[in-house]
Amino acid sequence: MSFLSTGFLALVATYVCAAPVPPKWPGSDRPSNLSSHGISADFSQVVGRTFDYVICGGGLTGLTVASRLSEDPNIHVLVIEAGGDDHSDPRVYDVRTYGQAFETHLDWNITSTPVTWQNSTRLDLVAGRTLGGSGYDLLPLVNGDDSWAWEPFNAYMLKAEHFNVPLMTLQNRGAMYNADYHGEAGPVEVSFASGIFAEPQQQAIEASQKVWQGLTRDVDATDGNVTGATIIANMVVPDASQNRSSPFTAYVQRQIQQRDNLLILTGHRVTRIGWKDGDNVVAERVYFQAEADSEVHSVKTRGEVLLAAGSLQSPQILELSGVGDPKVLAAAGVPLKKAAPGVGKHMQEQTKNSLYLTAQEREFNGSGPPSAIAFPDVHMLLGKNASAVYEDVKAGLPSYAVDLERQGLVVDAEATHMILAAQVDNLFKDNAPAAEIFFTITPHTNQLDIDLWNLIVLSRGTCHIHSNNSWDHPIVEPSYFNHPLDLTIQVAASKQGREVYRTDPLAQFVRKKEKPGNADGPDGDDGDWEGWVKSSFTSVWHYIATLAMMKEEFGGVVGTDFKVYGTENVRAIDASVLPIQLSAHLSSSLYGIAEKAAVEIKKDQRKA
Repeated sequence: MSFLSTGFLALVATYVCAAPVPPKWPGSDRPSNLSSHGISADFSQVVGRTFDYVICGGGLTGLTVASRLSEDPNIHVLVIEAGGDDHSDPRVYDVRTYGQAFETHLDWNITSTPVTWQNSTRLDLVAGRTLGGSGYDLLPLVNGDDSWAWEPFNAYMLKAEHFNVPLMTLQNRGAMYNADYHGEAGPVEVSFASGIFAEPQQQAIEASQKVWQGLTRDVDATDGNVTGATIIANMVVPDASQNRSSPFTAYVQRQIQQRDNLLILTGHRVTRIGWKDGDNVVAERVYFQAEADSEVHSVKTRGEVLLAAGSLQSPQILELSGVGDPKVLAAAGVPLKKAAPGVGKHMQEQTKNSLYLTAQEREFNGSGPPSAIAFPDVHMLLGKNASAVYEDVKAGLPSYAVDLERQGLVVDAEATHMILAAQVDNLFKDNAPAAEIFFTITPHTNQLDIDLWNLIVLSRGTCHIHSNNSWDHPIVEPSYFNHPLDLTIQVAASKQGREVYRTDPLAQFVRKKEKPGNADGPDGDDGDWEGWVKSSFTSVWHYIATLAMMKEEFGGVVGTDFKVYGTENVRAIDASVLPIQLSAHLSSSLYGIAEKAAVEIKKDQRKA
């Protein structure tokens, strides 16, 4: 088992919230008056109080860990979330509205640095701003802990899952599964869409197998070997509503009604961590603010501060608190508390292209969401050129790693070379999936499209503050296509993805090109395809590694106990800790991270 998949796969993971019973809080001499029974936007509910754990961010990992920690009635947990209670908004609870929340108040509206190939446009970097928010076997090489290998880590992902066996009608439409690879007792509902399309999902898989010789029909992509084509289950409730089974509905909605030791403060942004006086780096309080010009408040912790604000904002909080690269902090006017040169570095982000095609007029017999995906490996994509590409890439890695360190994108060139070499071997020797080809169907617009991206990127980027104002977005430099292999794979996947739609039995569903332009890709050679890919790609919004869980000598920021090196009581528990991209959807990996983090934190509770 060389990499990947997930204890369960999901297409999207935007999150929700709802509302429960008024709790009584430690240190309070008056009745609680929470606006949503345990969820409040009223800062007076928390100011002046002390909690065992203060969690900065109410997204997937923050809510999961909050729920697990508050299982002990003697442990008091506060979650501070900048977003609001948007659980009744269909852009949040309905998986079929994917994309409608982008560039709204539900999104942080962060952008990348200018992209040269797109007229210096700044690409949208989607990050949820609402309550509930956004190769596994290589991980032990990077962080030195065998418990992060596929088999033991998968147990944490399965702990989160409640798999629902599909009805025979859905199985007849391609909903295949193997119960051995699913969890049964977890809180997150995983189901095949009740509105699964009768066609052309099966035809897309058949055509994929013709284009990519050796591509298997994968019975269940959750077995750890994803290379193949499959119809996946989603994190949705198993009824006609097909609403999301979100971190809130799974871990908090019911629990917060039953517990008086969990509070979620919405509408307030964490600005920084406050430290105890002395040489040791011990978090004492968390500062937060409703608006840039409003009063700054704080709350104390008797235990720990947990960063769960995501890969773009957890490093921002840490840097604003004085923990990071001394040069970055000095330039931003932030006093240094603890030098940690890896904060904000090692960032990895995938690139996505979309091919837009028009369907023949017909009935698709379903409402979705779409769920047919192909995962070709690098040999399928590169064919007879694969060996030459491998040799060329491996030969260039030492100088590339040195260049990454020189540019300030990584901390240590030697360690980076080792990690990159392992990733390349994983692709070329272990046949890990190199790209995801996701076939989408939009009946009301008569569209049959493809979203595709390369899964294992060798490019490295950064995410850093540029001022001491917490309301200034960080500068995010993803360094898209910084390594040529990333572009090579993206071009091959794009070009061959279109060929799938020109191959029977899928071709019969697609109209001949009727519109001018190249929305379905160029008609020229690889050079034309390179230009098309670079001019039309977007981010996949799977940012990772900005607080990488690596050995400290490699430039890592957190250890395998999730604790920030050099601090006594600060942990990072979100996607920022994942040190390398995995050939899998991110959300299920994050559930595993959150479940594992909760276990590690509880282990230290018992030692105290």
